Amino acid sequence: MTTAELAAAVPDPRDRGRYVRIWHGIYRRDDQVDDLRLRSEALARNWPEGVLRGRSAALLWGDDSAPADAPPEIWLPATRRSREGRVYRYGALPPASVTELGGIRVTTPLRTCRDLACDLKLEDAVVAVERVCAAIPGLAGLLAAAAGHPSGRGARRFADVVAAVEPRSGSAESTRARLRLAEAGFGGFSEGNTIRIAGREVSLPLADPAARCVVVFTGGSRGPLDGVAAERYRAAIRRAGWSVIVVRGPAAPGGARRPALGGARPCGQAPDPGVGGVLPALRSLWPGALLLPPLPGEPVADPLGMWAGRSA
Repeated sequence: MTTAELAAAVPDPRDRGRYVRIWHGIYRRDDQVDDLRLRSEALARNWPEGVLRGRSAALLWGDDSAPADAPPEIWLPATRRSREGRVYRYGALPPASVTELGGIRVTTPLRTCRDLACDLKLEDAVVAVERVCAAIPGLAGLLAAAAGHPSGRGARRFADVVAAVEPRSGSAESTRARLRLAEAGFGGFSEGNTIRIAGREVSLPLADPAARCVVVFTGGSRGPLDGVAAERYRAAIRRAGWSVIVVRGPAAPGGARRPALGGARPCGQAPDPGVGGVLPALRSLWPGALLLPPLPGEPVADPLGMWAGRSA
């Protein structure tokens, strides 16, 4: 609420104890979460002629990777003095770059992803763009087409981010793990792989079929490998000669850094030396990652044909 709206809704100042100031002239109720979404909507209310952009726009388009304390961002048609805790950009946006979402003016998904690529560190940009792609079917194809005809500010950077995007990524954690492994030379890890266990096709979050290694992320129900029957499925995979790496616990503070994507190992080429080298790469971000090797005494050749290949 603006100051004027608060005064009209609660005329007696003594009754305004439930309202907390976000910044000058803008208030929230004390039961509202003070996060990026609330501050972005407050910024849009404060500047109705503006256009939410960057992290703010990405959040509205479905990006769940932005830190809750990230500053809201907005395009303004004219120069305004910068305010603490807000990011202002200035100038006229092309009409094709602006749309409305829930009554709020925001940059289009395509423009939002381009801004993310220019503004964020490479790893953070790939994560954010992938999360937006996961929420908007067909966006990955539009991004690839746009990157194929680069022009304007940050065109090369945008092309680098789009080249690293995997639309099938299931989570921000999976994306960071894939980029971190590619940086370490384990480029065979990819999304969209499946196996067949007891007649049931199971999607793997992140796996290298050549190295027979799968990375599982705990802390959410993202499928059979992280649900009620997780132990049974993990044991079945390990009996077929697969290694399972369980990523658990919070990421190390400040652990994200720009990966050298250009040095990734070609998909399908087994890493060397073995899957044991995968663990240190993941522990650079998740110190609690745990390696579960294949169960002893079981055939590694997988005579039952558990491996079903990569889904389309």
